[in-house]
Amino acid sequence: MMTSISYVFAMAIYIVAACAGARLIHRMLLSGLSYRLGCALTGLISGVLLVPSYASSEAETLAPALVTALFNWLFAGGLEAAGGALMMLGAGAVTGVICGLIWARLSTSRL
Repeated sequence: MMTSISYVFAMAIYIVAACAGARLIHRMLLSGLSYRLGCALTGLISGVLLVPSYASSEAETLAPALVTALFNWLFAGGLEAAGGALMMLGAGAVTGVICGLIWARLSTSRL
């Protein structure tokens, strides 16, 4: 079992890596698209990567919902076990797209 310090450290590393990955995807793969669409897709990717979820109903710690959904779906009982994490992924995706569109609207540099 992880200590509370190592848990916070691991989640911080995951958040930094997800943000860096989303930024690299935006710069390398989505730069050819329109700015608004690129920001919306980057928000979608960020929302899916960053949203947390509980691994199970008994769990007290959070984990990335994408990982939780995949593991619960494949190894812990199928789609029923992954339902909570999948709902969190949907909410994160919608929130990410909305934040990406707001970012594109408020951005002053249109690169």
